[in-house]
Amino acid sequence: LILSKLLQDELIARGASVYMTRKAEEDLYPKDRVEMINQQVPDLALSVHYNALPDYGDALKTQGIGTFWYHSQAHSLAVFLHNYLVEKLDRPSYGVFWNNLALARPTIAPSVLLELGFMINPYEFEWIMNSQEQQKLAKVLADGIVEWVRSN
Repeated sequence: LILSKLLQDELIARGASVYMTRKAEEDLYPKDRVEMINQQVPDLALSVHYNALPDYGDALKTQGIGTFWYHSQAHSLAVFLHNYLVEKLDRPSYGVFWNNLALARPTIAPSVLLELGFMINPYEFEWIMNSQEQQKLAKVLADGIVEWVRSN
């Protein structure tokens, strides 16, 4: 939520209107968030997360930014933001994936779910928790969003 609020500030500073489905540490069902997105009719929808691994996963070798999309209208946004973040932040790529995730499914707008690193990886955890890196990530992500919107 910290990063989402920083991103909100960065986007508002660039003149964007931002609607948050969550403003506090509260649990909302994905279907409720999808309903909120559909009611707002945004230009795009982003769901911002940090990733984890199952118990059998290799926490030291699994890292990077992962981007998920479901509908074809979101594919270009997913690829663009993924490559933009990996390049501008010099972060490893976990990949861009088609996946039937609830928050990638809204059809009202291109909808992408971002996994910005693995909390379980100790090196990425340090990066994720660094307040200066959070601010940088929010700025770069906002820049990427603005660039994608302008070109589409």
